[in-house]
Parts: sequence; C-alpha cells; structure tokens
Amino acid sequence: MKSIKAPIESLRLRLTARRNGTPASPHEVERAEQIFYLNFLQEGMTVFDAGANVGEMTLLFSRFVGTGIVHAFEPASDCFERLTAVCRETKRNNVVLNRVALADRVGMQSLHVYDEDHLGWSSLAKRPLANYGIHVKAPTVEKVSVTTVDAYCEENRIEYIDLLKMDVEGAEYQVMLGARKMMERRRIRCLAFEFGQTTFDMGNSPEDIELYLKRVGYRLRNIIPNDPTFPGRASVEHAQFSMHIATI
Repeated sequence: MKSIKAPIESLRLRLTARRNGTPASPHEVERAEQIFYLNFLQEGMTVFDAGANVGEMTLLFSRFVGTGIVHAFEPASDCFERLTAVCRETKRNNVVLNRVALADRVGMQSLHVYDEDHLGWSSLAKRPLANYGIHVKAPTVEKVSVTTVDAYCEENRIEYIDLLKMDVEGAEYQVMLGARKMMERRRIRCLAFEFGQTTFDMGNSPEDIELYLKRVGYRLRNIIPNDPTFPGRASVEHAQFSMHIATI
C-alpha cells in the first residue's frame, strides 16, 4: 500500500496549484477522485459502490478495505456479467454483488442502456444527447429492479456505511433521497457523487441537492481543492463534470 500512496501528495499539490480560472478537466477530476479514495479508505470499512459498471472502482475499494466489505450495485445486464466475472477471476471475496439500481423507491424502472463503447452512460434518465451534439446509437431499454439504501440496509442489517460512492448518471440525488434515514441518523460517514449534464437530464438541480444535504446535516465541497460546488450550475448547457464530497 505504501508504494501506491507514495506519489499522492505530489499529485494533490499539483491539483491545488491549478488556479488559472478554468474548470478542472475530466482527467483532473478523475485523478482527484482516486487520490481521495486512496487517502480515505481504511481496513475494515464498509463501502457502497452505486453504479459499479464493470468494477474498476469496486476492485480498488475491495483492495483497500481488506477485511471490510464492498456492496456493489449495477443494474445493466452486460455490465453486471462483466463485474461478476472480474470479481470471480480476482477472487474478491469481500464484494457483495447486487444486480439492482439504487434510487428513491423500491420497484422496477426503465434503464436506458447504451452500446458497447458507451455502457458507462447507461442511465435511468432518457438523455437528449443529440441536443449536446453527441450522436450515438439509440439506447435499448431494460426493466431493472431498484431499491433504496435504507431498504437495503434494513434488509441486510447494515448499521453503518463509511463511503457511499455514486456514479449513477444523473440519479445521484435519487440515491440520496433513498438514504434519508441512514443520513439523518448519521450512519453514512461520507458520500462521493458526480455532477454534470446528466444531473439536469434526470430532472435534478444543484439547489435541490444542496438544500437536502443541509437539512440532513452534511457539509458539501468540490473534490478539487478551492473549486466551486456544481461548476456551471446555471443550466444543463453550462454544467461541468465534477465530483463532490459530502460529510457529516
């Protein structure tokens, strides 16, 4: 673990020094996210990976929590098959796989699943990508099971979550709403979630997310030091991809 974490401080300093008035690039955001996880994760933690996709972050979480446990949630059939295969081949016995989406209700919903090259874009939202100048094959629709953090924790007798990571293509706010009981009881230590055009596509707004987090007692910040929360927050046209951290 020491060899992996050795360059983290220099990377953190480079990110902190980036103060030219321009938004952080997707690459900077992704690097900052990885740095945060490597600094935050500890042996024995409980992590929820909402939107696990094919398991890149799931494997990272699994390695660093060790004797802890990772609950991975991925509803798309192709992604879930690959996630299952990856965890099996790498013998990640501390990962619990769930072919289900986390949201604000229990039941079934439509998941819009994109082609092989864009599987990571799959979303509960029907996205108007052509309006953004993005032209890809129209998604197929899968009916998928959805549940809430609160319902899942009650069913599986989970008392505490150290990290709730959300990469659910716009439905991050819905996941938070479904975790209200756990959040109000301070049973979730940290939330990490994306913001971007998909947030608006799902019908959500930065203001709603901010107000909700404030009401349940969480502090919010951009994962990039000194960058504003929800950059480009005025509209879907201006929204900038970013990662945010909410803590008690």
